[in-house]
Amino acid sequence: MATAAADFADRSPIDGELDDDARAIGGARFDAFFFWGAPLVAALFVWLWATAASALPSPAGQGAIALLVGAIAVLTFAHLIAVVPRAYFNREVFESNRRRLTIVPILLLAALFISPPILILGALLAVFWDVHHSAMQTFGLARIYDMKAGNDPHRLRRTDLVLNWALYVGPIAAGASLLSHFAGFGALRTISLDTLAAAPGVIEGNSGLILGAAISAWIGAGLFAAILYWSEMRRGYRIPVHKAALLASTGGVSIAAWGFAPPFMAFAIVNLFHAVQYFAIVWLKEGGRIREKLRLAPGRRIALPVFLTLCGVFGLAYFAAQSFRMFMAPFVACSLLHFWYDSFVWSVRKKQV
Repeated sequence: MATAAADFADRSPIDGELDDDARAIGGARFDAFFFWGAPLVAALFVWLWATAASALPSPAGQGAIALLVGAIAVLTFAHLIAVVPRAYFNREVFESNRRRLTIVPILLLAALFISPPILILGALLAVFWDVHHSAMQTFGLARIYDMKAGNDPHRLRRTDLVLNWALYVGPIAAGASLLSHFAGFGALRTISLDTLAAAPGVIEGNSGLILGAAISAWIGAGLFAAILYWSEMRRGYRIPVHKAALLASTGGVSIAAWGFAPPFMAFAIVNLFHAVQYFAIVWLKEGGRIREKLRLAPGRRIALPVFLTLCGVFGLAYFAAQSFRMFMAPFVACSLLHFWYDSFVWSVRKKQV
């Protein structure tokens, strides 16, 4: 027993090196920019942009901030349509989910077009589903790193779910950006849901209580995850270094952005790294099929710019449609379907990544 304890104490809890291409998803350098390092790169970029904008004369500085927010909004909307190659070009994925990928979109789009209340509720649902979806993206990347390190895909899965929720959702609940997520609730008055429409005022009036509850829940979730990780490490588990870097960068940036930055910076930072990670994983896994659909040879580098341009056009259309509720139905449908599709078209347990 003493020998086992000594061996455990001497063994590093971190497995691997960050420069190991075999343990990375797209390669060590690729992952440093587009996966585990993306939160840090996004935070640095937005901070430098905002700092430079603050040094400009007022009109120019405000214009620079508006350009940043608008560009990242377009990128965020653009990544929603990037799920199409995964869902519809990948024959295995499509055949396994044919009904969900054909019947549900038609029914959802019809409901959003026909019913204004459903459209309003769908738009609000998209805001909060996006929070869960973003946390689950980090969860998914972490599980891929576990898989590439040879770990059991079921090991610590529920713990990672709790941990990623705490790292991402906790700072939102405790930070300055919480009210921003409820900004659209005023529209509920148009469909006679006045009680729910008053939610922003209730939240603002109880901000101290919510802050205390959020911090307590965050600490509790962190302790829960730490205890279970410690228990598994005593049984031989070692956390892959890329997974550790991903959790550290995402958690640190999430706390800094949602907890302390102005809301526009928080949304810019988080949406930027989320979209970059998503485009990266789609291209790595589905780039070959995208080239086939574009009828391009494998070596042709034009496929990626064309793909990004097509997604960007959709993002611009989504951005423009926000000013016209009558045109929002297909875009709200795309948001909801993107979040839903991602819950079943990627699976580490089924080795579909």
